[in-house]
Amino acid sequence: MTKCFQRGSLIVCALACVVAPIIMTASLEGADSQTKPGGFAFVHATVIDGTGAAAKRNQTILISEDRITAVGPSGKVRIPRGARSFDATGRFLIPGLWDAHVHTRYEGIDHFRLLIANGITSARNMSAPWEYLPEILRLREQIAKGDRIGPRLLTAGPLLDGPGTVRAATNVVVNNPDEARQAVRRVKSEGADFVKVYNLLNRESFFAIAAEAKAEGLPFAGHVPFVIKADEASDAGQLSIEHMDMIVRAASVGAEEISQQLQDRRPASVTSLDLGKLSALADRLKRNQTAVVPTLSSYWTKVEWFSQHSVPGGGDSFRYIPPAYPEVWKQAQPPRISVDDLRRLYEQCLIAVRELNKRGVTILAGTDLGQAFLVPGFSLHDELSLLANAGLSNMDVLQAATRNPARAFGLTGQGTIERGMRADLVFLDANPLENIDNTRKIRMVVARGRVLSRSDLDAMMSDIQHAASQWSGSPTR
Repeated sequence: MTKCFQRGSLIVCALACVVAPIIMTASLEGADSQTKPGGFAFVHATVIDGTGAAAKRNQTILISEDRITAVGPSGKVRIPRGARSFDATGRFLIPGLWDAHVHTRYEGIDHFRLLIANGITSARNMSAPWEYLPEILRLREQIAKGDRIGPRLLTAGPLLDGPGTVRAATNVVVNNPDEARQAVRRVKSEGADFVKVYNLLNRESFFAIAAEAKAEGLPFAGHVPFVIKADEASDAGQLSIEHMDMIVRAASVGAEEISQQLQDRRPASVTSLDLGKLSALADRLKRNQTAVVPTLSSYWTKVEWFSQHSVPGGGDSFRYIPPAYPEVWKQAQPPRISVDDLRRLYEQCLIAVRELNKRGVTILAGTDLGQAFLVPGFSLHDELSLLANAGLSNMDVLQAATRNPARAFGLTGQGTIERGMRADLVFLDANPLENIDNTRKIRMVVARGRVLSRSDLDAMMSDIQHAASQWSGSPTR
């Protein structure tokens, strides 16, 4: 039977999967994007399950609808009658990946399908201005129903910031504790999953947000405001600290002077890390279960561009976004600190990430997607490489993009490959424990039990590239 469906501006026809009354074995290349109630199985796979256990060879994984129903040695797991079976010999199976820090409101960029095509089956959207929040919630519902291809989405509402915010048109300006509490209540009433705090909040407003978020049962996450210390934010219950610069500055020699420079809105000094301060802060973050999202790729891309005027990663991924975006990015203004200071800050971020991880702080993989030169999906694989460069083991890096976010965000039904977990999986052609860059070698993605073979992904990427080349709008800023 032939089934037709729309992908962007293209009409694509594919043969629907017919469930046979006997067990059939096909290659992964033969997997269909539509699955039937009888379920399916992957056999002879090497499973890296995300729990921290060593890779398990010759495993069978059973999936029914959107859940994993069994995982075990291929000689012991019985494949139900009517299930379709795919031979995964020589392939490596990892949980679906997370990008824990994205911004999706950039028009003309097909964020959701680009994330899925890169194996990212879950993402956390870090800002949604009031006018965009209903749209992101509508898109999320379409994804959940299977009407649209995309990752599982968590979303903030607008950024809550203080007077003088750089994005007054999209952020919510909070002047006092009463306004802070009102903003938190509105974030909840309009359907966001968490509150996002930002740089210019005053102390009274920040702590009012923290208290009201707790009362409303909402997590809060984001930047560490300039007038707040990182350990104070952690003690107040901040779920995650986004970016490394405020942690590095809090743990630097001359931290008090740096803090005052930030409050005065002057370029902050870049000094050397005080490892004693960093260790104490790490212990506090671990004790409070405060996660850190380093977004190393956002620093790395700035260093690459402003020091060498070279396009990070060679720009090969730019074919999947409208050409107007790279042109705007190349015109970006230099940072307020010198390029040498920017490079030194980035190098200290690498050291700090390594030390936090060694002391047991939860590290989450996120990119700050929306920043210049970051392309959905591709930038997450850059981030994984940078985390490995910082000194995390390849297993630690994988967990930062799989198990850790699921646990940090209270999603107990996903993040690992175990019975009962959500069927979010990525098949790779090479072992990521040997080289983390092997996460880029994707053979198949399973998102909520929906199989996307390599041919499906290639067709989707071709469609995205065509649509990007035809887009004639103005880049979102």
